[in-house]
Amino acid sequence: KYLNEFSGQKLDNYAKIGSSLHEGWVTSVPQLYTDMRTKTAPQVPTTIVLNGGGNDVISVRDDCWAFNDKCRLQIDSAMEIAEKLILRMHDDGVQHIIYLGFYYAFNMTQAADYGTESLKRVCGAAAVDCHVADVRNLDIVVGWDHMHPGDIYLRRPPTSTRPCLFSQHFDLISPITS
Repeated sequence: KYLNEFSGQKLDNYAKIGSSLHEGWVTSVPQLYTDMRTKTAPQVPTTIVLNGGGNDVISVRDDCWAFNDKCRLQIDSAMEIAEKLILRMHDDGVQHIIYLGFYYAFNMTQAADYGTESLKRVCGAAAVDCHVADVRNLDIVVGWDHMHPGDIYLRRPPTSTRPCLFSQHFDLISPITS
């Protein structure tokens, strides 16, 4: 809804709360992409905006609080999946990708830094025009789990901090065209 209001265009949303790049309890981001392509074929979206599971990628919380090898391996594994997904999008004809980076959550500064810098490397090496929206310096209030945005942040009006996420990239956003 927010992106529709900000862009002034009708954008389709295929996001699912709890999705991650890894297979799990909820449909994975790669599977959501496959489902979206099945629904929209033969049309291809010009631009994809995604978070690839967001901070759920660093959801091995205790390990990411300690920023140990298990945390780094989880992030590295997610980046391998992201790399394959971005290549798939390129092969399908997607022209632009805006990938949201990781935000600072309770005691996960190092994990968010490692994840965002890893994502920048993946995007930088992509064959498609790929941008990382670095959200580490935004004041995002996290909820009870110290991981996900809290209700206060989610209910903020779009005139607060969120426009800066996309303002530098929004000229790329356009609806699916045939």
